[in-house]
Amino acid sequence: MKTEFVMAVLAAATVVPATPVRLLDAQVAATVQVTVRATGAAQGRPVRAADVADAATIPVRGASVVARSAGLAGSTDEHGVAVLRGLPPGRHALVISALGFREATIDVEAVNGRLTRARVVLDPAPVRIGGLEVRAASREAGFSATVLETASLPPGVADLPAALERIAGATVVRQGGPGAPAVLQLRGAGGDQVLVLLDGTPINSPLTGVADLSTVDLESVSRIAVIPGAQSARYGPQALGGVVLLESSQRMTATGAATAGMGAWSTAETAVTGSRGFGNNWSLAGGARWRRSDGAFTYDVPDFRGGGEAARENSAFSHAGGDFRVTWRGGANTSLRAHLSDVERGSPGTIAQPSLTARQHHRRYGLSVGIESNGTTSGSPLGGSVRTSIQWQRAEYADPAPLFGRAYDTRTRVRRAELALEGWWSGGPAPPPRVDVVALRFGLHAARLDVESNALTTPAVSLDELGAWARADRSWDLGRGVHLDLGAAIRADRHELVDGATASPAVDATLTRAGLTLGLRWGRGFSPPGLGDLFFQEGVLVEPNPDLGPERIRGELTATVAQRWSFGAASGELRTTAYRANLDGMILWFPDHRFVWSPDNYDVARRGLEIGATTDLAALGHAHAITANAAWAEVEYTGTVLDGQVAYRPRFTADLDVVIGLPAGITLVPSATHVGERRTVPGSPLNGLAAYTLFDIGIGVPFELAARDGRLDLALSNLLDERAALLVDYPLPGRGWSTRIRIGAGR
Repeated sequence: MKTEFVMAVLAAATVVPATPVRLLDAQVAATVQVTVRATGAAQGRPVRAADVADAATIPVRGASVVARSAGLAGSTDEHGVAVLRGLPPGRHALVISALGFREATIDVEAVNGRLTRARVVLDPAPVRIGGLEVRAASREAGFSATVLETASLPPGVADLPAALERIAGATVVRQGGPGAPAVLQLRGAGGDQVLVLLDGTPINSPLTGVADLSTVDLESVSRIAVIPGAQSARYGPQALGGVVLLESSQRMTATGAATAGMGAWSTAETAVTGSRGFGNNWSLAGGARWRRSDGAFTYDVPDFRGGGEAARENSAFSHAGGDFRVTWRGGANTSLRAHLSDVERGSPGTIAQPSLTARQHHRRYGLSVGIESNGTTSGSPLGGSVRTSIQWQRAEYADPAPLFGRAYDTRTRVRRAELALEGWWSGGPAPPPRVDVVALRFGLHAARLDVESNALTTPAVSLDELGAWARADRSWDLGRGVHLDLGAAIRADRHELVDGATASPAVDATLTRAGLTLGLRWGRGFSPPGLGDLFFQEGVLVEPNPDLGPERIRGELTATVAQRWSFGAASGELRTTAYRANLDGMILWFPDHRFVWSPDNYDVARRGLEIGATTDLAALGHAHAITANAAWAEVEYTGTVLDGQVAYRPRFTADLDVVIGLPAGITLVPSATHVGERRTVPGSPLNGLAAYTLFDIGIGVPFELAARDGRLDLALSNLLDERAALLVDYPLPGRGWSTRIRIGAGR
């Protein structure tokens, strides 16, 4: 799970259906149709561009169109058209945003019972997130990416793990209740094979390779992009199973919001965010957040552990953090960002070996600077950017009096410095055979990792990483509404834990016509062994394996078919993806005949199918939406000793969300998540874990307070009090509740 793949979410990114927050009855409602297009012309022109011919622009698919005053939102189709129904008559400010473009705001006059048409042309603004390069005129990776706008998430989604659970093929492995460690698996790949970047900086642990999603506050994130599959052709090592790109808010206007909440298990939270622009170029943005919980809950003890009921003690946590950003937008756009996250929690251990005294303390802070010039002000097709960052991490694990084993106190300090240089060239429309876009992108990425830890045999370890990549794209308008996109990429990486240089190629093709999209992709990926696998301290019944090799995907093949449709007041999309991605040398820990635990490389056959459907419906004067996903992932050992499904990879998962618009703008969201049967260690009588289904329900109530918009969210999680566990000996909490109130100002 270590890769780099170029992502431009212009094509058919799957977006969570917009959540209606304030809806009105049909007899006092209007409809607005917004056409969103893009061009590479000068950035200084007005956003309204009725005078720009269609021949000079391209439609923007998947753009978010939000009328905050009415609590309505929508996304554009393949023609760049979004329709907002149920607007109250009067003047409204619509905010239009899309990954790879500058946010725009336009005013429209909604007339009762009539359709109002508006048009906007977005200016390109490539987004830099950890080497991510998004071009306005490129469809690369957009078709395979899933994009979540956090402002459109329904009530009840209170943290980042809950948001990612809404994606087909995604499984979040939680080790307990609120604030407990949470790790993402994509398409059966392990959590250490998914690269997670927050504004360009990886949050994956340098020792284990996994990213703990519970340490990222959802309030600080404005957009989430998930690209599943081997992405080494763009993101190099650490993205063997996929990439998660987290983007902070970057507004030029004056905004402010305050959030407070409470819930079960003595949970409490508060957050303050704001931004302000100065003139046309300068802006400041930032926020501070705090959350805590006692975490104790009651669970059913499995029969093989003696049965009965027990309390999950020593699971309290607290999380404080904040970020601050300065942005200057001129001929070369410059941004400076500082961030801090501090998490402290108990380590209750397994239910077989609990601990009442173990503690964890994680701290992450850093600085990043980015400079970008896209050449549009001078009319040049050339552009480039430079991004540098430095991040510090500290992790402490201690237990002075464990019930089993010896006392321990491990401390790890990490410093990671990165430099990313990128450049691109884009050609415009050409004569027949009607080549629409020709684009080249290339870059260089260098990183230095310094680790000090008393958990390693070598107290101090330094690693250098160097990668160079290039990508070429070409698009054809074949006539009769048929569009073809072809792309090829290659990246070469030199990593100190892998001999020689590793080349990771990828090719993809996308064909679109009248709402139908066909996509095909082939790629390779690799991931070096982790520091924790190679250099951990040898202990009782534990020994290292210095012969570990890298994990490799020799050739991943993915095929996707998607169809957007509309019929009367209903519209939606149906998407199916099939993939085959065998993994050679997956690093897994198992005991030998002496019951000595050690890591080793195992070959795994991985294939699967994902089906997702979204439907937006306007009925009885209100907007409704349905999202359903199902995924089948076969992840099996191919060796002669181990067989069957890899431990804790469920073959079947599914989720369903229904957004119901009610009078007075109230939104009701029932949802369900199903995790199928899983295995533990092969050959064990405790091998099987039963399937389970969790039901949740959320409700959002909009209100106004002193001319400021607000929303009250109420939620019940695990409504039927299902006593479940994804991992044996790590039970999930039963029924819980939460309430949150948010008050905002500005747009």
